[in-house]
Amino acid sequence: MESVGRLGIIAAIVSFAGVLLCARGTFRLVQSVRARFTFGAPYRSGTIQDRLLGLLLEIVVLLVGAALAFLALGQADFQPNESTVRVGQIEARRSGWAKVQIRLVPDPLYPSSRAMEGEIAGARWALVGDFIAWDRGLKWLGLRDGHRLRYLIGANDTTGMTRADRVERALLDPLPGAAARLLSVARFIPFLKVRTESSPWFPVTDRQVMVLYAIGPGYLAEVASESGQPAGRRQTTTY
Repeated sequence: MESVGRLGIIAAIVSFAGVLLCARGTFRLVQSVRARFTFGAPYRSGTIQDRLLGLLLEIVVLLVGAALAFLALGQADFQPNESTVRVGQIEARRSGWAKVQIRLVPDPLYPSSRAMEGEIAGARWALVGDFIAWDRGLKWLGLRDGHRLRYLIGANDTTGMTRADRVERALLDPLPGAAARLLSVARFIPFLKVRTESSPWFPVTDRQVMVLYAIGPGYLAEVASESGQPAGRRQTTTY
């Protein structure tokens, strides 16, 4: 998980202020209730209601801090992609008849350092990831667009006309808990958009090495070497 950055700092400050305010409000409310039911103690009519309303407003501050912390932890599991960023290096090898074995070594700036591996059947394959995008008007808080690779997909034909229900899918990297919770409630967050994007389709070859980039609306792959192709020749494809 990356540093939660500015959003995390704001969340910590607001949450700490909320805790202090709620503690003070609770203490004052208890004092008012005690004075109300203590014979001879000074008490002004309506004090309990005023203190209770104040406590409710202070609880709102605490909830805002908790919500900001939730967003900070969730987005920290996504690699920022405000501009083109390097995701990692992929090595693809034929592992059988119409099968390919994929190994991706993440870039040091990717939120997970674990190498991802998977196998898929088909005449061509691609990588799929989740992309998050925040409303521009709230990015001053520290909200930032990002992506995270999720699946390896394969299709049996090479025409590009495969129906979605005929595409095989294999989980490449499960979402961490905080990111999974963020995506599970994304439909209730009006200033967050989540979409799924894929890389270009690649044919199954004996061996292929490429560098994968996230470019905002999707992925770009730069082929470094391929079986039957000179290592010095480079090819770039975009989706």
